Amino acid sequence: MVSWDSVAIGNISLFGGFQIEKEAGGSVWLTGKRGPAILAYLARCPSMAAPRERLADLLWSDSDSEHSRNSLRQTLSVLRRDLSRAGMDILHARKDLIGLRPDAVRVDVEDFETGLSARSAPDLETALALYTGPFLDGFYVGSNAFDDWAASERERLLSRALESMEKLARLVDAESGLAVADRILAMEPTREESYRLKMELLVACGQRDKALRTFETCRSVLKKEFGVDVSSETRALWQSLPSAAEFSSASSVPAGQRLGRPSISVADFVNLTGERGDDFFAKGLVHDITTALSEVADYVVLSGLPPLEKGGEESKATTAPRARYMLNGSIQRSGDELRVNVQLVDAADGHNVWAQKFDGHSEDALEFQDRIAQAVVLAVSLELQLTNWKVRDKSPPGTPEVRRLVNEALMRYFEMTRDSLLVSKELAEKALSIAPENARAKRTLSIATTMGLAFGALPGKREHIDNAIRLAEDAVRAVPDDEIARCILSFAYLRDGRIDEAIVECRHAVSLNPSYPSGHGDLGELYGLRGQVSEALREANEAIRLGAHDVIDFWRHHGLTVALFAGGDDRRALEVARRVVRTKPGFVRGALYWAAAASATGNHEEASRAIHHCLSQLPHLNLGNVCPGFLPRYVRDDHHARFLDMLARAGLPNS
Repeated sequence: MVSWDSVAIGNISLFGGFQIEKEAGGSVWLTGKRGPAILAYLARCPSMAAPRERLADLLWSDSDSEHSRNSLRQTLSVLRRDLSRAGMDILHARKDLIGLRPDAVRVDVEDFETGLSARSAPDLETALALYTGPFLDGFYVGSNAFDDWAASERERLLSRALESMEKLARLVDAESGLAVADRILAMEPTREESYRLKMELLVACGQRDKALRTFETCRSVLKKEFGVDVSSETRALWQSLPSAAEFSSASSVPAGQRLGRPSISVADFVNLTGERGDDFFAKGLVHDITTALSEVADYVVLSGLPPLEKGGEESKATTAPRARYMLNGSIQRSGDELRVNVQLVDAADGHNVWAQKFDGHSEDALEFQDRIAQAVVLAVSLELQLTNWKVRDKSPPGTPEVRRLVNEALMRYFEMTRDSLLVSKELAEKALSIAPENARAKRTLSIATTMGLAFGALPGKREHIDNAIRLAEDAVRAVPDDEIARCILSFAYLRDGRIDEAIVECRHAVSLNPSYPSGHGDLGELYGLRGQVSEALREANEAIRLGAHDVIDFWRHHGLTVALFAGGDDRRALEVARRVVRTKPGFVRGALYWAAAASATGNHEEASRAIHHCLSQLPHLNLGNVCPGFLPRYVRDDHHARFLDMLARAGLPNS
């Protein structure tokens, strides 16, 4: 055995194929393909370890248990010999577990996924540089189980890379963004949203003619590959392209604003304490808020502006660039007690979008600044989202701590992953423990619970469903004209199979606010489940129009998929389902419709890949519990039977 002090650190590269190198330099040659396959699989397992039985089944799925375990022992022996010759002791065995030493290997995919959480353009560029090609490109073992797992990972990582490249393209200047958009399209030439991104960037660069040609290219590719026309969003973007006469004035607008990101100016805070020392606190607070907002890629943040003068108007002397929103505030003092008032104003009409006061102690100034900056980012993000939806939250926010917890719960909710939904639920529960009658906290806990069920983060226990319904009903009783609460109650009813009651609540929400995209989107799914296809398509498309490019746009497209599949438009359903899964790979509901639509169009290999994608995340799914159970059931028996039949053909197991 090699001395641990002399062990070479290994770099395992899984993008673009398989390769293992010593950190000091030099490739390591390994015998055969199954040894590298073991390293590749372990590198992607939690804690980099897996049971022997799983490895045997993965790589020798056609053999019986005794032969597969014997083959695994022989392969591990050869693998250890090859690694030992290279001076690498990275493999270990503990009882029935085989694993890699996490401190002795570096894996490019691990660094890639960690880096994608970065919010700055340079950090994102560093992470994306690791994506040198598809996951295990050209590496096939000949075992269906392993090759299917690799294909699922390949697709998931490609989706993450494309999403992050799109994010990067919007963070950098328009010309650099165009280079990123071209790379995205080279990797995925049929990705419709990437053509829209390129059109927006070309508009930002003043290249209207090229934007028009990009639209025509997109339409041609989709027609050739899928036999479909562009979506309503792409057509709407094409129709909105400014005329040649408008273009010269449009090109003088900052690129970030032309790309639709709201711009926020952070003005200097007014020091009302009369103490010069508090000027430093005010400047530090503005700096912290500006930094925190700048880390959110959804905004263009401008700072260093003078405070608002009396009457809410900017100083006439300023030549600062105009922004859509102005964030300003003031500081007051009473002994050691500090009060900070912050408000967000719509610069166009002076409308006060959001305001909040914060109380703290001067001796805890840094902690106080951090708390305010975090609360401001949470509140501004949510308020601008509601403003974009033309919604005003009518439920009382409660105390500052309750408001902070609820806002943080909602931000985690909008991340829409199984882990984030569980965190959202915990935060909402904390808020409710502080204020048991707070309608906003009840509403938030209801939707976090129901969405947790929809994503498979929570088991489908009766107690979860009953609690979600009770909380939502309480929120509606507390504030009957709250369209948000009505939609949340509708969603809870849908989870319980009460589709007619769910439709009543959604209709009520839309009557309260016809511009609320979630009301239309939920109606689209509900009508689709009830078999009212034309009404479903109308509502789903209206939701997409009203709420385009926001964090839950994938859900509205899922509603459109439900309607299209019910109407028998399987090709279009497949196209939209692909988009849903690319946008939100962890949304297994969408992936199940991807499998059904692919099966219905005869794309059997793709359908099988979709089912493996679902089972890799929720292994317990089968034809007996998928619908009703995990998914709501189509009301019409023929729609329901056809959906299950397509899932069966795609390979979803009976039990």
